[in-house]
Amino acid sequence: MTPHEERRTAPDPAEVAGRLRLPVTRLARILRQQDQLGLTPTMTAALATIGREGPLTLGALAASEQVSPPTITRVVSKLEAAGLVRRRPDRADGRVTRVELSAAGRRQLEAGRIRRTAWLSTRLRDLPPEDLVRLEQAAAVLERLTSAPAPEGGQ
Repeated sequence: MTPHEERRTAPDPAEVAGRLRLPVTRLARILRQQDQLGLTPTMTAALATIGREGPLTLGALAASEQVSPPTITRVVSKLEAAGLVRRRPDRADGRVTRVELSAAGRRQLEAGRIRRTAWLSTRLRDLPPEDLVRLEQAAAVLERLTSAPAPEGGQ
């Protein structure tokens, strides 16, 4: 099959988007319910990003989460008030502040991961092996899709 023929038989991106939207949204909601952290989705995502990529400046965190600087400032303030993160001066430039997980934030993040992974693992065990292979491949595609920078113009 030539590349030109392959493009003609590829699914329409709008149709794929329509089919993905609802199950991905449902799965995200169900996984958030497993969290039991009592945090908003934005707070949970920011906490996870800080845990994975931190310590981060507020600007870097806002860019990573694709939210405005004022939004990330409010989110970090709430996480700090809950004792889940702390602000530290940058070692190279004392004018810059970085956000990192506190010990309590690390414990809470790990407990949430364990609960979500356990719930999802239980559901995945019911699937046939070929579905697991497809999901593993889809996970790599979704990781690339969600880690790509937002296109110019916002979305």
